[in-house]
Amino acid sequence: MLLLGAAVLFVLLAGLFPFLLAADASAFSRFPEGVSVCGVKVGGFTEEEALAKCKKELAQAAAVPLGLKIDGEVCSIAPADIGLNIDYAKTVDEAYARAWNVNIFERMMRRFLDKPKAMDLPPVVTYNEQQVRAFVQGAMGSINCSPRNAYLDVSTGNAVIVPPRDGRKADFKQVLPETEKALDGGKRVVDVPLVKRTPPKIKDVAIGKFILVNQGAHTLSLYDRDKLLAQYPVCVGSPQWPTVIGEWAVVKAEKNPTWYNRGSTWAENMPASLPPGPGNPLGTRAITINGGGVLIHGTAYTWSIGRSVSHGCIRMYMSHVEQLFEHVYIGMPVYIIKAAGNPGFDCSKPPFWKD
Repeated sequence: MLLLGAAVLFVLLAGLFPFLLAADASAFSRFPEGVSVCGVKVGGFTEEEALAKCKKELAQAAAVPLGLKIDGEVCSIAPADIGLNIDYAKTVDEAYARAWNVNIFERMMRRFLDKPKAMDLPPVVTYNEQQVRAFVQGAMGSINCSPRNAYLDVSTGNAVIVPPRDGRKADFKQVLPETEKALDGGKRVVDVPLVKRTPPKIKDVAIGKFILVNQGAHTLSLYDRDKLLAQYPVCVGSPQWPTVIGEWAVVKAEKNPTWYNRGSTWAENMPASLPPGPGNPLGTRAITINGGGVLIHGTAYTWSIGRSVSHGCIRMYMSHVEQLFEHVYIGMPVYIIKAAGNPGFDCSKPPFWKD
């Protein structure tokens, strides 16, 4: 029975072979089914038809920049800047040759069973090797970096918690070949290989409520981490008596404070002290920070709010400073910046008094 079955199968195949061979020969002028070029389906197309379709559908892909990707960051460059182009004619020729470089018996059986061999072939690209090398070399300065601790950034006039970042080290001799390999394979994004990572020491900002004073905008903002709770108009120091900039901390908080004359030239004709009450320059609340004797306090000189006319202190409306006072604690951080975009100090570094 086995011999008989084998004989029948041989006869069937022998009978079908001429038809399969003829079908294969008739299709030889076109791409086999299941073939794509960089995602463009060209099965059943002649080379001329495939060339026209690839030029049309790959035009947008040809304009995609080359990017070196790492940790969600991408260093990119326009194709024209590295002489990157798709050689459409050569792409189609090579794709056609590779598509038909399959065993004839496999081709015939796949066609008979209607199971084409799927192929997605990369485009043939040309590029300027020296320009690619220069791009990769220039990108190494961004790829390689020291670890960055998490910190609170107030430089824009708003509170932003900057996340930590690993330190990274990549080898140019590895990155360049990976870039060329990606280009030759039709890819425009390269996953940069690393040889070393260094984790940061501080992975979160240990901060709760704090105060941010923007001298340029004449505002005092109360935050809880990066959430704005309240904002008030204030008066800050004059050019002659400027308010200190930087990161500070609350060292004293008083209700109905006594004002003491520290011997400043502007107070030389004033008494040694003034008790709480209507004539007290500090109003009903005084919050002292460890920066140049600056106080955040109430004032009866409401005309000064929104101006830079104080002797360095930060003046507030009485009702506002009383509201703020309820949130203040000893050690509370106080950030004082010159203006949004120009803080006057490096927010990523701890202040000198914390060293």
